[in-house]
Amino acid sequence: MKCKTIKKIFLLLTSCFLLLTSVSCTVFKKPQATQEIKVYFTKSKGPGEISFVTVKRKILKDENFLNGSLRELFLGPTKGEELKGVMSEIPIGTRLINVLEEEDGIVVNLSSQYLTGGGSATMQLRYLQLYKTLKNLSPDKKFYLQVEGKEIKAIGGEGVEVTQPLTMISDYTKKYEKVDEP
Repeated sequence: MKCKTIKKIFLLLTSCFLLLTSVSCTVFKKPQATQEIKVYFTKSKGPGEISFVTVKRKILKDENFLNGSLRELFLGPTKGEELKGVMSEIPIGTRLINVLEEEDGIVVNLSSQYLTGGGSATMQLRYLQLYKTLKNLSPDKKFYLQVEGKEIKAIGGEGVEVTQPLTMISDYTKKYEKVDEP
């Protein structure tokens, strides 16, 4: 009988210790430092009127700046941003395979989802979302785009040309553009 009581007390004390340890770890967790970045999305201003908007996001301070920024871009607008009309032309499921920093520039390697769906206007907006986000992060760097490890020359069935390194392409939204917060 005495042995069973000791076991129960031991189990009770062990459970209390584990509970207190997990609570203290959660409650006293030190907040991690973050840095603010901007990514580009689109927003409809009316029928046929699309413009680019910058959206501020926070990433961990010790996270690779480009990786974190592209992850946020590929996650798309938040529900709150969507309610304000913010959209993304980058397909859901697009992911960053890797970023390679080389002597002559930075190679951004994306998954094949980046190439799926949409006509020439969509492809142009998709390209510009990526281009503007990258250039905002590192204006003096040259960027090269790969999909599944292969350099691409065009995106979409109608063939929006992709120059290497990436360059600004014709932007039909310029007449509507007012880059602002959503």
